[in-house]
Amino acid sequence: MPSMETIDETEESTTTPTTTTSTEELKQLIQHLQEELIVEDKRYFDTVAYFKDRIQEVQEEHTKKQRFLETQLLQAITAVEHSVADGDYWLNNTKMQKKEQPKKKLTKEEKTLIRSRVKKAYTASKKK
Repeated sequence: MPSMETIDETEESTTTPTTTTSTEELKQLIQHLQEELIVEDKRYFDTVAYFKDRIQEVQEEHTKKQRFLETQLLQAITAVEHSVADGDYWLNNTKMQKKEQPKKKLTKEEKTLIRSRVKKAYTASKKK
Protein backbone atom coordinates (compact mmCIF):
# COMPACT_ATOMS: atom_id res chain seq x y z
CA MET A 1 0.00 0.00 0.00
CA PRO A 2 2.69 2.56 0.77
CA SER A 3 4.08 2.17 -2.72
CA MET A 4 0.71 3.19 -4.21
CA GLU A 5 0.69 6.35 -2.15
CA THR A 6 4.11 7.20 -3.52
CA ILE A 7 2.84 6.67 -7.06
CA ASP A 8 -0.14 8.92 -6.39
CA GLU A 9 2.12 11.66 -5.03
CA THR A 10 4.36 11.36 -8.05
CA GLU A 11 1.43 11.65 -10.43
CA GLU A 12 0.19 14.73 -8.62
CA SER A 13 3.57 16.40 -8.70
CA THR A 14 4.00 15.73 -12.40
CA THR A 15 0.43 16.79 -13.18
CA THR A 16 0.69 20.20 -11.55
CA PRO A 17 3.69 21.49 -13.55
CA THR A 18 2.14 20.14 -16.73
CA THR A 19 -1.00 22.18 -16.07
CA THR A 20 1.13 25.26 -15.45
CA THR A 21 3.10 24.60 -18.59
CA SER A 22 -0.02 24.12 -20.66
CA THR A 23 -1.47 27.35 -19.24
CA GLU A 24 1.69 29.16 -20.28
CA GLU A 25 1.59 27.44 -23.65
CA LEU A 26 -2.04 28.49 -24.06
CA LYS A 27 -1.16 32.08 -23.22
CA GLN A 28 1.64 31.98 -25.79
CA LEU A 29 -0.70 30.44 -28.33
CA ILE A 30 -3.32 33.11 -27.67
CA GLN A 31 -0.71 35.85 -28.04
CA HIS A 32 0.60 34.27 -31.24
CA LEU A 33 -2.92 34.02 -32.69
CA GLN A 34 -3.66 37.63 -31.76
CA GLU A 35 -0.48 38.73 -33.53
CA GLU A 36 -1.40 36.66 -36.59
CA LEU A 37 -4.88 38.23 -36.59
CA ILE A 38 -3.38 41.73 -36.48
CA VAL A 39 -1.03 40.88 -39.35
CA GLU A 40 -3.90 39.40 -41.38
CA ASP A 41 -6.11 42.45 -40.73
CA LYS A 42 -3.30 44.77 -41.83
CA ARG A 43 -2.71 42.71 -44.98
CA TYR A 44 -6.42 42.74 -45.76
CA PHE A 45 -6.84 46.49 -45.27
CA ASP A 46 -3.68 47.23 -47.25
CA THR A 47 -4.93 45.03 -50.09
CA VAL A 48 -8.36 46.65 -50.08
CA ALA A 49 -6.80 50.14 -50.07
CA TYR A 50 -4.53 49.18 -52.97
CA PHE A 51 -7.41 47.89 -55.08
CA LYS A 52 -9.61 50.89 -54.26
CA ASP A 53 -6.81 53.17 -55.44
CA ARG A 54 -6.32 51.02 -58.54
CA ILE A 55 -10.06 51.11 -59.32
CA GLN A 56 -10.04 54.90 -59.03
CA GLU A 57 -7.04 55.12 -61.37
CA VAL A 58 -8.76 52.89 -63.95
CA GLN A 59 -11.98 54.94 -63.71
CA GLU A 60 -10.07 58.18 -64.21
CA GLU A 61 -8.19 56.69 -67.16
CA HIS A 62 -11.47 55.49 -68.68
CA THR A 63 -13.08 58.92 -68.24
CA LYS A 64 -10.15 60.67 -69.96
CA LYS A 65 -10.16 58.20 -72.83
CA GLN A 66 -13.94 58.46 -73.19
CA ARG A 67 -13.83 62.28 -73.30
CA PHE A 68 -11.02 62.19 -75.86
CA LEU A 69 -12.97 59.77 -78.07
CA GLU A 70 -16.18 61.81 -77.70
CA THR A 71 -14.31 64.93 -78.80
CA GLN A 72 -12.90 63.13 -81.83
CA LEU A 73 -16.34 61.77 -82.71
CA LEU A 74 -17.95 65.20 -82.51
CA GLN A 75 -15.18 66.66 -84.68
CA ALA A 76 -15.71 63.89 -87.24
CA ILE A 77 -19.49 64.45 -87.27
CA THR A 78 -18.94 68.18 -87.71
CA ALA A 79 -16.53 67.60 -90.57
CA VAL A 80 -18.91 65.23 -92.37
CA GLU A 81 -22.06 67.30 -91.89
CA HIS A 82 -20.38 70.74 -92.19
CA SER A 83 -22.39 71.89 -89.22
CA VAL A 84 -22.15 72.14 -85.50
CA ALA A 85 -22.85 68.72 -84.02
CA ASP A 86 -25.00 68.33 -80.98
CA GLY A 87 -23.08 66.80 -78.06
CA ASP A 88 -25.86 64.22 -77.53
CA TYR A 89 -26.10 63.27 -81.22
CA TRP A 90 -24.61 59.80 -80.79
CA LEU A 91 -25.50 59.16 -77.15
CA ASN A 92 -28.89 57.53 -77.68
CA ASN A 93 -27.87 54.16 -76.23
CA THR A 94 -24.94 55.01 -74.00
CA LYS A 95 -24.92 55.44 -70.27
CA MET A 96 -24.46 59.04 -69.12
CA GLN A 97 -22.38 59.64 -66.02
CA LYS A 98 -23.98 61.63 -63.26
CA LYS A 99 -22.18 64.78 -62.33
CA GLU A 100 -20.96 64.79 -58.76
CA GLN A 101 -23.00 66.95 -56.45
CA PRO A 102 -20.98 69.60 -54.66
CA LYS A 103 -20.14 68.40 -51.17
CA LYS A 104 -21.95 70.21 -48.41
CA LYS A 105 -19.99 71.45 -45.45
CA LEU A 106 -20.36 69.44 -42.27
CA THR A 107 -22.10 70.93 -39.27
CA LYS A 108 -20.50 71.02 -35.82
CA GLU A 109 -22.70 68.15 -34.67
CA GLU A 110 -21.68 65.99 -37.63
CA LYS A 111 -18.00 66.76 -37.06
CA THR A 112 -18.33 65.92 -33.35
CA LEU A 113 -20.08 62.65 -34.20
CA ILE A 114 -17.36 61.70 -36.69
CA ARG A 115 -14.60 62.52 -34.19
CA SER A 116 -16.27 60.43 -31.47
CA ARG A 117 -16.64 57.46 -33.84
CA VAL A 118 -13.01 57.69 -34.91
CA LYS A 119 -11.86 57.96 -31.30
CA LYS A 120 -14.02 54.97 -30.32
CA ALA A 121 -12.67 52.86 -33.20
CA TYR A 122 -9.09 53.88 -32.39
CA THR A 123 -9.53 52.99 -28.71
CA ALA A 124 -11.07 49.63 -29.64
CA SER A 125 -8.18 48.86 -31.99
CA LYS A 126 -5.64 49.66 -29.27
CA LYS A 127 -7.34 47.25 -26.84
CA LYS A 128 -6.84 44.38 -29.24
